[in-house]
Amino acid sequence: MLTVGSFWLVSAASRDRKWFLKLNRLNFIGFIMVGVVYTVSSEWTNVHMFKSWGYNELMPIIPWVQMGLTPFLQWIVIPPIVILLVRHHLLSDQKTTKEREKLK
Repeated sequence: MLTVGSFWLVSAASRDRKWFLKLNRLNFIGFIMVGVVYTVSSEWTNVHMFKSWGYNELMPIIPWVQMGLTPFLQWIVIPPIVILLVRHHLLSDQKTTKEREKLK
């Protein structure tokens, strides 16, 4: 849900739902930052304010935000890879379609 929400926020801000095909730094970083900001605030709120859950001693903690490393890395690593793979797939598909049309 967070990934989809982040995607649509960047789509609304850039006024283009295919922003990832014409990828620029602002959209790419914005997409990641929406997820990072939400994740950091959600983790901090649920761990420190509401005490809804906690981390065990094996979870590496990021000292400056007092949150687990894994949830943070999930937004730094996975979404950029997904955006780049989807972009590559769709651009490759567009290229193949154009080449087929030339052959007709």
